[in-house]
Amino acid sequence: MKKLILEMPVEDLVRQHPEAVSFLIRRGVRCIRCGEPLWCSLGELFQADKVADPEELLAELNEYLART
Repeated sequence: MKKLILEMPVEDLVRQHPEAVSFLIRRGVRCIRCGEPLWCSLGELFQADKVADPEELLAELNEYLART
């Protein structure tokens, strides 16, 4: 699997890795609103949701997806 980067559009993440949605929700990051993915990058989403360490969360997400 190709590693995710902060510049990746949320729409692409949801389409390619739907299992990532529940992972992010458990960490307080909502990437779907009104049934549609948000139109921003992962980095922008993490910033909007005030993620303290976006690189750390991205690394955890990549590890999670590598295991699933």
